[in-house]
Amino acid sequence: MALNNKTYDPVQVITKTAAEDLPAFRFVSHLGSLCASDTKAIGVTETNWLANEKAALVTLGTIAVESSTVINMGDNITADSSGKAKPAGNDSKINGRALESAVSGGFTKILLVP
Repeated sequence: MALNNKTYDPVQVITKTAAEDLPAFRFVSHLGSLCASDTKAIGVTETNWLANEKAALVTLGTIAVESSTVINMGDNITADSSGKAKPAGNDSKINGRALESAVSGGFTKILLVP
């Protein structure tokens, strides 16, 4: 589903220096770079950020995240190697829970988990 059909409610936003260019609606690591596959995110971008900018990251609440594969409502969500959302496997760090389904390359609304 297209991003313009998504609503979300960020509760907490922090700033982090971007270690690289960060596309909108992707998982970001504590280092300020896109998350590696199956790793824990510190937050999710709402807009594009350039390297060395102070990037705002949603860390609590609900947020849209771009998906790299099919996601079903209720799936535990982790990051893929480009910071996109994918269903979590057994050894994955969980970043949230899908509140709706998504197709590959679409957007899903997730509830972020600490």
